[in-house]
Amino acid sequence: MGNHGDSEIRQLLETLGSKNGMERRKAREELAAMGKEAIDSLKELLDHPKRIYRWEALKTMVEIGDPVSIPLFIQALEDDEGDVRWIAAEGLIKMGSQSIIPLLKTLVERSDYIFVLVGAHHVFYNLKKAKELPADFPIDKLLSALKSSGWKGSVKPLAYELLNSLEY
Repeated sequence: MGNHGDSEIRQLLETLGSKNGMERRKAREELAAMGKEAIDSLKELLDHPKRIYRWEALKTMVEIGDPVSIPLFIQALEDDEGDVRWIAAEGLIKMGSQSIIPLLKTLVERSDYIFVLVGAHHVFYNLKKAKELPADFPIDKLLSALKSSGWKGSVKPLAYELLNSLEY
């Protein structure tokens, strides 16, 4: 793996599960300093049975800030743990406008999944605040659809419509 040995990376990944928060942070910082090179290894932790590994892997990817993580953040929006989903959403927010199309595609495919709807709401709300959305993007309509459980059926067609308008 580039300039970093496999055993060094393995050790850092293992440390992400430490009970010592300072050790975890140091390992996260070292992995983040490796940049994109560390993402494939971090990806392996996203299915780890222990929450702390998933959380730390995502947090490290947020710190790396590479768009290659977008599908991983989206996948993690379905995690059973709320704080893991939150970090995944924060990663998508950090990616800014690059998250819009992949997230809309996910809404078309997974609009029946409440965690995806909640995560998407969090992301789009923050992208609106950060002025990362296209000028004519109907954000209020989308946020309303995402938030209102009575509108559950309207998220998929709206996401599809928005996706088509952005891709062409």
